[in-house]
Amino acid sequence: MQRYGGELVYHGRDAHGVLEVVDTHGIRSLHFGTEPRQSALSLRYPNRLELAYMRAMFSALLFIDGLSRVLLIGLGGGSSARFLLEQFPNSTVDAIERRPAVVEVAHDYFGLPRDSRLSVHIGEASQLVAALARQQGEVYDLILIDAFDHLGMDPSINALDFMAACATLLNPKGVLDMNLWGSHPVSLKQSIALLKTCFPGKAFRLEVPNRGNVIGLGLGRDTGMVKLKQLEPLARELEFGTGLEIPYFLRKLRPI
Repeated sequence: MQRYGGELVYHGRDAHGVLEVVDTHGIRSLHFGTEPRQSALSLRYPNRLELAYMRAMFSALLFIDGLSRVLLIGLGGGSSARFLLEQFPNSTVDAIERRPAVVEVAHDYFGLPRDSRLSVHIGEASQLVAALARQQGEVYDLILIDAFDHLGMDPSINALDFMAACATLLNPKGVLDMNLWGSHPVSLKQSIALLKTCFPGKAFRLEVPNRGNVIGLGLGRDTGMVKLKQLEPLARELEFGTGLEIPYFLRKLRPI
């Protein structure tokens, strides 16, 4: 059966709606009942981050000195989780995902490993993050947020209480890394304002070329003065180590 210009290889439904997996010209995509892709995987090069916005999100590595604990909010097909587990073998990843069915699809169709270093928590991100903030404090070197569904960004994510709780969970020299709704001006304006409020003087934006995505970064409170030009040698080193076009993304970073 054809779907979104490709071959439908899985169709399911849960309490939140439709889940579909579609193969198109060697690229496997996750859909939530609409054409926009929630995740993508190259069947020939499965270790590659296929989507440009996801590669752009890892520009956060420019500001992190050692990666030990990561919190992912929004698992999707698990591309970012797989990348982190492969690139940082001494790290552990906690992931929050609303839909159990998404987790199973990630394992069964997108190669997400069942790894002891990966813990997946099912539930509403706003509630789970608030609970973690009360219990754990400053524990994560990287908080990566990519919480969209077929309608857009989860509004409970784009809220002051949520952003403040994330800031509480962040290592003082860590990075909050968020995929913003760049094609929705009201949502984007709100996100930028929240980043400026919770990370004053230490927030950046990166517009992903030819996409509707904008990446927002907030740096932990003990991060020193950042001069982007001085990060060019590190960007080249990260490009060599990860295969990601980090120098290109560095040139697109702007303070907010």
